[in-house]
Amino acid sequence: MAQPDTARPTLAILRKQARASGITIAPEREKFVLAGAQHLHEAAQRLDDIAADEKPR
Repeated sequence: MAQPDTARPTLAILRKQARASGITIAPEREKFVLAGAQHLHEAAQRLDDIAADEKPR
């Protein structure tokens, strides 16, 4: 079963999650962290779509 669509990560969400984990993201690295998080989010959604298309044997 496919997972429900979730919102694409934003910089505000990443900052909040990082602070909650005790992690500091350097300002000069924020755009790279955001791009990586968005890439992983899109990949996870593609995998969910693939899994949803597979039929049990």
